[in-house]
Amino acid sequence: MSRAIARNAAMQMIFERLSGGQGGEDTLLMVYNELRDEGTKSVNADDPSLKDRAYIQAAFEGVMEHLDEIDQALAKHSKNWRLDRMGSVDLTILRLAAWEILFAEGWDVPGSVAISEAVHLAKQYADEDSGRFINGVLGSLLREKEAAE
Repeated sequence: MSRAIARNAAMQMIFERLSGGQGGEDTLLMVYNELRDEGTKSVNADDPSLKDRAYIQAAFEGVMEHLDEIDQALAKHSKNWRLDRMGSVDLTILRLAAWEILFAEGWDVPGSVAISEAVHLAKQYADEDSGRFINGVLGSLLREKEAAE
């Protein structure tokens, strides 16, 4: 099972929670069942694995725990765009990737991978221009983090 699919599940759980839902086990199982129904070859009958569940839970809880800090960082790097004017899907993808860049210690997610995966999620779930926007915001965030290290 790939981390990309686990990231997809985490994004959908975060989206549901921030939209007023629970974002819990039912959402997680729904995502994996939909992927199986679509014939995604890398999703097995016993997925998500314990390792994938651990990542999904860490991402979900990490975004919720650091939401204010993540939003401040995103607001700083999204020039001329207020967070409340961004599409909900774009913002959720940005929040997940920002968590991976800023807070995902121990999960071995290079910043460039977090950005690439965020752009891939945007192509899958958001509108045509979202990928470039997400790439720009996250690239700026990553450059600032790397310069501070």
